[in-house]
Amino acid sequence: DGVCDAAAAIVVEGRRPAELRSSEWIERQRRKIHEGVAEMSRELGDGAWCHGDSYSLADIACGCALGYLDLRHSAIDWRTAFPNLVRLADKLAKRPSFAETAPPSP
Repeated sequence: DGVCDAAAAIVVEGRRPAELRSSEWIERQRRKIHEGVAEMSRELGDGAWCHGDSYSLADIACGCALGYLDLRHSAIDWRTAFPNLVRLADKLAKRPSFAETAPPSP
């Protein structure tokens, strides 16, 4: 949830008038995103799912956070650094619940 909070906060900050935006604050949010994604990767490890041996709410939350990064923060290259999360995200994207609610491609 913290990854989504920080990512959404950057989007909101970007809508403020340019003279009121804080690049230091945005960078702080980016660090939160990086640390949160790194922790998701550490927790997933080599596992097939985020928690235990089956699909759970943790996988949904992780998949939504990673999908939001792809949608709104494509400059954040989490895919190169965290191949285990790529594997999970790709698997989740094939599930009907994710595929049917994915944003349209640009």
